[in-house]
Amino acid sequence: MARSRNIKPGLFTNELIAELPAFDRLLFIGLWCLADREGRLEDRPKRIKMELFPCDDYAVADGLSHLAGAGFISRYQINGSPIIEIDNFQKHQSPHGTEKDSVLPGKDGMLTVNERKANGVVTGKKRMVHVSSGEPNVNPTLANVNPPSNNALIPDSLIPIEHNTLRASDENSSESVDPKSPCEMTLEWQPDARLLAAFAKRMGLAVSLFNHEAIGAFVCHYSASGRFETQQAWVSLLVKWIKRDTATGAAGASIHPFPVRKTTEPDFDDTSWADGLVVKT
Repeated sequence: MARSRNIKPGLFTNELIAELPAFDRLLFIGLWCLADREGRLEDRPKRIKMELFPCDDYAVADGLSHLAGAGFISRYQINGSPIIEIDNFQKHQSPHGTEKDSVLPGKDGMLTVNERKANGVVTGKKRMVHVSSGEPNVNPTLANVNPPSNNALIPDSLIPIEHNTLRASDENSSESVDPKSPCEMTLEWQPDARLLAAFAKRMGLAVSLFNHEAIGAFVCHYSASGRFETQQAWVSLLVKWIKRDTATGAAGASIHPFPVRKTTEPDFDDTSWADGLVVKT
């Protein structure tokens, strides 16, 4: 799921919701988790089914039609891209302050640009830009942030790439990333070479220790947390991770054989009792 959302008790007593089948009501709740901070997601029924109902025989396309007919969601297209917007989403949900701006425009074609602090938290001030303007809808200080998984449907987005402002910086660029730029850990994250060399030297570690397997284990551990840190903080955590593994010897250094169980029960396989016996003929 993209994000944790709030469920209010009033949902279960809402007379309009109660008129819908149980699976349609569950779909409505699931859409909150897939939606971005503006309550929008791509209108792709098959993909939504894989995200929310992979093991159920449920027609998501029909459920979306029921929700739209009841006035709970709006379905529209911008530049040929189908979009779902959850009505009154912002009235009932309070997205986390570091959650990224939506890359999906509203029904009027407008994108919301939130002003952010240096740590990526929204300040409460925002402005609107039209999707056709080509103006990126992110705070410039976040330009080097790695692409997060804030919406499970965004990676295959149909929105033109020039409007998907959460893409990673050019891998071939020789410029170092801003060490104070905040980012969410993703499976594609790689440490900045200059930051890594500096931190490794400070901790007395060889850069060669930071191989693909070591970094991969670190990334897999933290990518599931949804945690935001600066680039500098992530590299520091990685170096401490490797330092700890080095101190313990290796990944299997903490594995010990099972201790021999002491018991007073007789050992029927023991033949020592026969030692020294003389057989008379």
